[in-house]
Amino acid sequence: MNLSKKPFSEFSIPDDLVADAIDFFSPKITEKRLNRLVRTLDMRSNYVIPVMEDLYQEQNAGAIVRTAECCGFQEVGIIERLNRYKMAPGIAKGAQKWVDKTFFDTRYDDPMKLALEHYKDRGYTLVGACPHSSGHTVETLPLDQPLAIYFGAEKMGLHPDLHKSMDTFVSIPMRGFTESYNVSVSAAIILQTLRQRLEGMDLPYLLDENHKRSLLIKWIIQSIPKGSEQLKQWQREIA
Repeated sequence: MNLSKKPFSEFSIPDDLVADAIDFFSPKITEKRLNRLVRTLDMRSNYVIPVMEDLYQEQNAGAIVRTAECCGFQEVGIIERLNRYKMAPGIAKGAQKWVDKTFFDTRYDDPMKLALEHYKDRGYTLVGACPHSSGHTVETLPLDQPLAIYFGAEKMGLHPDLHKSMDTFVSIPMRGFTESYNVSVSAAIILQTLRQRLEGMDLPYLLDENHKRSLLIKWIIQSIPKGSEQLKQWQREIA
């Protein structure tokens, strides 16, 4: 089952040809651009994945994707049960081009259950971001396993079926009268704090070399005018 909607995911490049593709296409971008892509990849991680449930305000969805990309997290999960995912380009600032988005939508009988199984099967601890939980703060949340952090819809919070399936919860202490931050602000605080904690720990939280190479060729193609057409032409020529 292919859940992911990734840049150029329709073009399958076998692992043994990725290096050849990089060698062929990298001269088509400047050395400065290539170096920036490589430096960014060296800081990339999928150890923490934010999962958005039925967000209906496109500025919140855009802000969370932007935060994930700025924090160096490569994946974002999107549950579309009632509301369709919409991106506010002015908020995302192009971040959506550089992260992998996995959709759990109405193509499937139970998108929420599928989202739970998808990350659980990959070894992720399921964490609900809830303002009134009795779980952890972002500073005490265990990092011994990768985390899929679920952010519920505006006003409603996590759906009860998701809430009861979480392994644990994370909350941000409130010191004022207002009971919680906006969902995108909560995501920013949580993702940035977790990234800082990971950088101070001896954990294998960065992408492995194979994953980085597969992303590098996609990013190179995205940086070339009509890159997708050139990639298809190259694939036809080597077939």
